[in-house]
Amino acid sequence: MELMVSLVVTMFALTGLVALNVTFSRGSNTLNQSQEAVSVGKLVLEELRGKRTAELLAELTGSTASAPPFDRPSYKALSGRNGMTYSVDVSVATVTATLWRIRVVVRWNDDTNEAQALPLELLRPSTEAL
Repeated sequence: MELMVSLVVTMFALTGLVALNVTFSRGSNTLNQSQEAVSVGKLVLEELRGKRTAELLAELTGSTASAPPFDRPSYKALSGRNGMTYSVDVSVATVTATLWRIRVVVRWNDDTNEAQALPLELLRPSTEAL
């Protein structure tokens, strides 16, 4: 009888440890996906920041004569580790006459197929440097 009781207690303890391990694994995976989304967002922001004004407008709107505000949903789709696909939306807004705010939103579906989004922003001059 004592052996049966000790086996049941051990079984409950092992079940708890397995559940804890699964929870930590999911949390670690979510953190890795978020970190990769930050990297994707920074990459896109740096690409957009490095473009000349006319190139930026032509790429995002198709016209060099456009002016903010404008949005470009589904600007890019990038693949990450383990086949994870990140979709990038871009919007540009005017802050002042010579300053634009570029906002990048990285979207992905996690392992539970729940939609995730991570916004990143930067300020950029609307004119070229002399």
